[in-house]
Amino acid sequence: MELLHRYTKDGLNLVGAYWEPKEKKACVVFTHGMFDNVIENNFIELIGENLSKEGYGFIFGHNRGYGVINSIIVRDPVTKKAGNKIIGSTYEKFGESIYDVDLWIETAKELGYKKIILASHSFGCLKNLYYLSKKGIEIIDGLILISAPDTAGLVGRREESKKMFLEAEQNIKAGNSKKIMEGKMLNIFPISSRTFYTFRKGSILDIFPLVEKPKSFGIFSDINKPILVILGEKDSVIVDTPEKDLEELKKRAIGTNDFSSKLIYGASHKYIKKERELSFTIVEWMKDRY
Repeated sequence: MELLHRYTKDGLNLVGAYWEPKEKKACVVFTHGMFDNVIENNFIELIGENLSKEGYGFIFGHNRGYGVINSIIVRDPVTKKAGNKIIGSTYEKFGESIYDVDLWIETAKELGYKKIILASHSFGCLKNLYYLSKKGIEIIDGLILISAPDTAGLVGRREESKKMFLEAEQNIKAGNSKKIMEGKMLNIFPISSRTFYTFRKGSILDIFPLVEKPKSFGIFSDINKPILVILGEKDSVIVDTPEKDLEELKKRAIGTNDFSSKLIYGASHKYIKKERELSFTIVEWMKDRY
């Protein structure tokens, strides 16, 4: 595994972990979820090692939402003057994630890959879907969604969210958009007002509406490339039951004639102690198609 240091188009210095294969059949570009990073992720190393053994490249690219609160080197794209920016999942702006996904896709191209499969876990799935909605589906050759959440829907159906959205809105109107909320994300992590406010229905991240199940399912239904959806039996993002959720997504994947899903029994959202099954599922799906 090699660490890659790259700058996004808006000047952030991000780190990517790259597993290089002997041959370059295709590259899986992975977008992580909230609060995640390459050091503390429990399954990413196994996936990278197993994919590279089969001739596939693997890039786990940090995005500006890695960790809780972090200081990232930022360089002005014009003047090249360097400084630091405090971001992390606590402060990130969802719309800016497009720069991060684009960085690692372009890196894969620079490394010589002709086929790119865009993969993600948790909140990263929404970032990848948003990216495709803006940049176009033709950029990729396949899509892997691991524990994809309807964040806006799930947050919206929690009673305490009404009070939190009101608090966030008041802080933003008062010019305190970076003010930390009194309540915590997932009852654990601090979250800024501006970041939490994007979790409301109708925002730009309301892009995977599994809770409300509207007639139009958005970009997910437009994807005309092979899709693999993976869900843990005990996942925290489940809307109805894991079986019903996967069946609903199969019905919504009307743009592709190659939809696959895998329910990993006993698995939680982080797939602890189920890493090998998760890795095997991805590797075998790749070997069947690329």
